[in-house]
Amino acid sequence: MYDFNCDIAQSFGVYNNDIEEEIAKYASSINIAAGFHAGDPVKIRKAFLFAKENNKAIGAHIGYPDIAGFGKRKMDLSDEESEAIVVYQIGAIIAYARTFDLEIEHVRCHGALKTAITEDDNCALTVINAIKKVSPWLNLFVQTQHTKELAQNNGLKAALEFEFDGTSSIRQIRELENEQKIKFDTIHFRSTDDIQRAYDIVKPFPVNYNRVCDQI
Repeated sequence: MYDFNCDIAQSFGVYNNDIEEEIAKYASSINIAAGFHAGDPVKIRKAFLFAKENNKAIGAHIGYPDIAGFGKRKMDLSDEESEAIVVYQIGAIIAYARTFDLEIEHVRCHGALKTAITEDDNCALTVINAIKKVSPWLNLFVQTQHTKELAQNNGLKAALEFEFDGTSSIRQIRELENEQKIKFDTIHFRSTDDIQRAYDIVKPFPVNYNRVCDQI
C-alpha cells in the first residue's frame, strides 16, 4: 500500500492555485504550506476545512523564508536559524490544527530546504532534531533511503517518498523497489491526471495507517 500526498495552501493574497484541491481529492495525505515559502492564514484555514471535510491526513509543508522565490532559493542559515524556522512553521500548523480538533502527522520540506536535507547530513540532522523538539511522533517525508535511515537512527520516524511525474507509473515504482530493495511509503503528486491514473490502479492510505496494517 502507498500513501498519496500533495501540497496545498500554496497561495497567498490574490494569488490562487485552485488545482491543488483537485489533486488533493485523490490524496490520502495533504501537506499544508506553513506561510514561509507560500500560504497565508486564510489559505491555511481553507486547507484545514478541506482536510476535515474530506478526512485527509495532515502534514506541515515547511520551507525557507523566501515567499518571493517560492522557497526555491538556497539560504545559508546557521543551525540555530534553521531550527527556528522549522519549529516556527510546524508550531503554526499544529496550533491551527487544534482549532479544528485535528492533529498533524507528518512534515514535508519544500524546494531548496528539501534539497538541503537530502544533500547535507548536518542540515538534515538540524531539521530532524527540531521536529523532535516539537513532536517526536511526527513523520518526516524524505527523498532518499539514506535520509530515512539518518532520521530513524536519530529517533524520528521517516517515510520514503517517490516524486511522481508524467513519465511515471505504479508499475515502474514497483520495479524500482524490487531493483533497489527498498519500499516507498508515500508518492508525491503535482498533477490531477497523474494522481487520477494512479488512484485507478491502487487506493492510497496514510503512512501511519500503512504501518499499522504492516503489523497485523
